Amino acid sequence: MRRLRSSAGRVGLPLAVALAACAPDSAADRAPDAGTADAGDAVETVRPDASTAYRPIDVADGAVLRGRVRFSGRVPAPDTVRITADTAICGTSRVVSRVKVGGESGLADAVVSLTDIEAGEPWPDVPSPPTLDQHGCRFAPHVILARIGDTVRVLNSDAVSHNVHTAGFDNRSVNRTQPAGAAPIALTFAAPEKVRVKCDLHPWMSAWIVVAGHPYQAVTGEAGRFTMSGVPPGTYTLEVWHERLGTRSRTVTLEPGRTLEVDFDFATGD
Repeated sequence: MRRLRSSAGRVGLPLAVALAACAPDSAADRAPDAGTADAGDAVETVRPDASTAYRPIDVADGAVLRGRVRFSGRVPAPDTVRITADTAICGTSRVVSRVKVGGESGLADAVVSLTDIEAGEPWPDVPSPPTLDQHGCRFAPHVILARIGDTVRVLNSDAVSHNVHTAGFDNRSVNRTQPAGAAPIALTFAAPEKVRVKCDLHPWMSAWIVVAGHPYQAVTGEAGRFTMSGVPPGTYTLEVWHERLGTRSRTVTLEPGRTLEVDFDFATGD
């Protein structure tokens, strides 16, 4: 079993976890609210079909898939949100940017995944549960990866109340207030999807929990890099998703013991 690592090296699960930001609602990231859970309850509703569930196998002569996600063109200007409540902690304004570009035009917070892989390396040991914190009236990280069945811990490190409101299609929603100093909220998810998280008390706050159905997924850091190793040789669909810029995909063929470099480019107006 292997451990999580960052996107700059081997992709832990192979997973990489990155980055903090907050954003207002938009048509691109709304999802239906399927209800609320009682305080303290874990969320587990939709169970994956066993016939299509990911199967761990021994991978001989696994391939390495790596590359970069870049952004070209003019970076969209961030929004400035005026704040009228909890200003002692949250301030009177907040700059919100949902396109985060680092050095050499690397695009952060992009989710990279082999969408049609059915079997591969076992899930690695995870040294600590995935954690989403509310700190400085922001969610951090902005995008987090979690396996089906993982317990995601949601913290409130601020001296004000927040609320944790999740919205997805295949997992029930949670909408719970979390006062300052309260115990962590534990969330679990039974179906793979991208689940939006927001704070209704501070509407500029948002994040994403990407519920992974297999280990071959990554979230890019500011350099936009990703790496997946131990991939069974074969032909797959490689997809990159970004909350504002949409989705890119291409077919990749991986040969035994070889490394394939794949880059993706995004731009506004594409």
